[in-house]
Amino acid sequence: MKKLFLFLTIIIILIIGSVYGTLFTKYGNGIIASYIENKVNDGQEDVKLKVNDFRLTFNTINFDAKINDDSQILITGDLAIFKQSVDLKYDIKINDLATLKNLTKQDLKGPFSTNGTFVGDKNNAVIQGFTNIALSQTDYHVNLVNFEPKNININLKDAKIQELLSLLNKPIYATGDLNITADIKNIDVTNLDGIVKANISKGKINNDVVNKEFKQSINTSINIETNINASLLGKKVEVKSELISSVADIFLDKTVIDLEKNKSFSDYRIDVKNLNKLEGVIGKKLNGDFYTSGNIFLENSNISIAGNSNIFESTSTYNLKLKDSNLENINFKIEDAKIEKLLHMLNEPVYATGNLNIDGDIKNAKIETLNGLINTKITEGKIINEVVNTVFKQEIKDIVTFDLNVDTSLVPNQAVSKASLNTNLLDLNINQAVFDFNEASLNSDYLVKIASLTNLVDFTKTKLRGAMDISGNIQSKENSLIVDGKSSILGGALNFNLKNDDLSATLSDIGIKELTYMLYQPEIFDSKGTFKVDYNLLVKKGTLSGNLVNGHFLENEFSTLINQLAKFDLTKEIYETVSINSDINQNILTSTVNMKSANTEIAINNSVFDTQNNTIDATLEAKIKETSFNINVNGNTSNPKFSFDTKDLLKNEIDKQLEKNKDKIEEKINKALGGKLEDGKANELIKNLKSLF
Repeated sequence: MKKLFLFLTIIIILIIGSVYGTLFTKYGNGIIASYIENKVNDGQEDVKLKVNDFRLTFNTINFDAKINDDSQILITGDLAIFKQSVDLKYDIKINDLATLKNLTKQDLKGPFSTNGTFVGDKNNAVIQGFTNIALSQTDYHVNLVNFEPKNININLKDAKIQELLSLLNKPIYATGDLNITADIKNIDVTNLDGIVKANISKGKINNDVVNKEFKQSINTSINIETNINASLLGKKVEVKSELISSVADIFLDKTVIDLEKNKSFSDYRIDVKNLNKLEGVIGKKLNGDFYTSGNIFLENSNISIAGNSNIFESTSTYNLKLKDSNLENINFKIEDAKIEKLLHMLNEPVYATGNLNIDGDIKNAKIETLNGLINTKITEGKIINEVVNTVFKQEIKDIVTFDLNVDTSLVPNQAVSKASLNTNLLDLNINQAVFDFNEASLNSDYLVKIASLTNLVDFTKTKLRGAMDISGNIQSKENSLIVDGKSSILGGALNFNLKNDDLSATLSDIGIKELTYMLYQPEIFDSKGTFKVDYNLLVKKGTLSGNLVNGHFLENEFSTLINQLAKFDLTKEIYETVSINSDINQNILTSTVNMKSANTEIAINNSVFDTQNNTIDATLEAKIKETSFNINVNGNTSNPKFSFDTKDLLKNEIDKQLEKNKDKIEEKINKALGGKLEDGKANELIKNLKSLF
């Protein structure tokens, strides 16, 4: 037993001796110094830490080291290890914190210096010093119990934000001065007690860096001022903060952070007094002001936001929920917004007035699992003619009113809408419009119901009458727009296709009498016709070609006049084919028409018809049997003026009358001459009379 006790005693003495020899002797100090050098220098080719002096005894410590000959760490004083007391001075000057990456395990850079004292024991110790971190003037006072921080007092003055970001190896997003005052009496997270105040002055966003890092295009100067006041209360932190900037002001009057339950709450107010100033930030000019306020709840990775706004002079509310920074669902309601305020805010001409209401319930906001409903209504809408006329070069005179209702269902990757637009001009109904978010494409049907074409005169520039329904489809993708449509009209069919600016339309088997009636033109001719139009909406030019079959003239001023002059009933002629070819330039149609029947031929070359002013200038070259004549038509189409070149008609009629009354003429001539003419003389005289015409 004694031998065992002696053996253990020897072992303990050897261990203590080894520890002492390792830690507190010159040899041991050398080993520790070498270890520190290797720890810092390992893997850093540009870093060389050299420990010039390291002496550790039971009562004192002296540590003097240099890094790359331009940085120094000096710690000296009393260190009673067994008594657990210290009385140290330290002076640390680091030219580049990146050299200490192996020790700090942080990606820091830039200069850092601090000096101060560390005095006390296990029961109560104080670290007190000064630092110029981020080019500031900072003093700090830390009380330690059991060598763990108990309370902290920091006064950081005029730190440069750009230097602080550089120290943290972050892009220089902003510049400015940072001041922090902290008086923390208890740093225990279960029983916090203290006050922290922070202030940023002369702040300015670095546009070049922000644009590069966040792929933005900010081109306006943004100045910021920030004040933060935090109270540490037990297991909670209450904060009041404000950010005043040259573009917007943000106020958080009360933010509560519950450290125990890992949740937070905050109110907020965002006030943009002049949306114009956001143009350099968002890349779009806006007008007016904007205000919103509400509350934010944060628990673990879940965020809930509930707020209200006066956007577009409305009463609006919204609720958002996010999980893991991803938007999950949204509920919002915009009531009694004004269309004119919306257009003004968006810096668009104020085309219309009216009330706008939007009600949205989006249960899942992820595109791939999208789920929700949105209802949009416009009531008491009214077009502002003066603005529309100026912007779109129109001549709208009559009042145009409208109401709109759109129901949108959100489904995975798509928004599917059903819409109805009711105006005093026409009604538009869409049964299913599908917008695909992945392809950025739109596919929709439509039905336009026009009760009276007369109401569209301000838009068509041509007075029309009758009713029309048009149905078709709309396709839009990237820079392509395709619209097709069809309608049963004028006893026939209309089919058209619009591709971007190019319109192609066909009218099949329509009634010409019905067409002229619809166009408010005189009913001169009746037939079945087919027309094809190719027209460019951008340059307003195109062509029109048509064919009429089995047509005939109707009784009218024109046919009556022909009947009187030519003693020929034009209405009984059947024209098996009539060809029409026109060039369209703006509102001017220049046309060529050719028509032929058993007894007549009519040709019109380069006639000019002005659809806007309803005027015509045309020459008809007509041939009835063997007689040819021209008819000039000009003036307003509702009451055109006719002028005739009737020489052939009159000559033909005179010839008929001379032949018919030949005997009577000869008798009167003989009587007048007092004797009978020689044979052939009477015929020669009548022939000479004909030649006069």
